Amino acid sequence: MKHLKLISVIFLFFVFASSALAGDKEDVQALINSTAETFNKHDFKTYFSYFVDDNTEFPYVVSPLRHDATMWEAFIEGTGSLAYVNYHGQDFQIQIYNGNSAVVTSYYTFTWMEKGGQMNYQSGRATMVAVKQGGKWLIAHMHFSKMF
Repeated sequence: MKHLKLISVIFLFFVFASSALAGDKEDVQALINSTAETFNKHDFKTYFSYFVDDNTEFPYVVSPLRHDATMWEAFIEGTGSLAYVNYHGQDFQIQIYNGNSAVVTSYYTFTWMEKGGQMNYQSGRATMVAVKQGGKWLIAHMHFSKMF
């Protein structure tokens, strides 16, 4: 009987632990979806609210590390002059660690058009690191690389 109680307690622990992580995965996926949605709408004020204040980013193959959130904001706001932008991620893998950090890997396509110009496409792989601060998931780092 003692062993049955112990097994029951362990089982309940894993059920509750996996439920908590499942909720975090859903919250992180919602964060990723919201960043894409607000970026595509050029709602930059809301977009930037999804990032830590000191976020970093490797934008693409030849771009240097943007280790200053101000540099990232300037880049993103610069896309406001484009006639069309669309960022789309897919095949997300979300890994939660210690309930307060997450690694998100995916593939992406980025489509844009300058005013009066032709459509441009970029696709590749994306990795994002998210952290939970004050009960809210925020993006701390992003890394984009092209497919070879």
